[in-house]
Amino acid sequence: MPQRIEITDEQRQQAWDIYAREPKKHLPEIQTFLGVSAGTFVRMRQRWGWPPRQAALSENALSKAAKDEGGAAGLQKAAAASVKDAARALAQATRAQIDALMDEQRTGRAKDHDKTARRLASYAKTLAAARALLGQEGSPLDETGHNDNKPRRSLHELRDELAHHLDRVIAEEEARGCDGILV
Repeated sequence: MPQRIEITDEQRQQAWDIYAREPKKHLPEIQTFLGVSAGTFVRMRQRWGWPPRQAALSENALSKAAKDEGGAAGLQKAAAASVKDAARALAQATRAQIDALMDEQRTGRAKDHDKTARRLASYAKTLAAARALLGQEGSPLDETGHNDNKPRRSLHELRDELAHHLDRVIAEEEARGCDGILV
């Protein structure tokens, strides 16, 4: 017969404090504190109605910022900052993906040009969404900056590169017997 695990209210509260307020402490440390396995801890969290750890940590950070900044205005400011940070991170990651895709094109490693064009379009939409989020927060649209040492390309260079890529794709389609129109 399985052994019944007894967790006192005080232990549960201490575990919650670690779970929601101490990001440097990892889940195995909380499990050890409670004397339970990983699976048992998951079941306990579900039974207790705890949110996922990242959500609990974020909620705690927002409420702390609200207290520090003074009520609802502080909460709104902290939430806006987290959205802004997320939008910046999204823009940086998307730019890195676009740069990698463009490097594949330049070196000739990309074999499926239609797939590459679809991926590029998807990344462009994602980057536009991230920039829109930054724009809503009152930030300059291009505040994210590059984190590499590559020189930034001008809009004209990007247009020329895209035009060259599209011309090559259309020429390949025409060579395969299609009319060169991408659908």
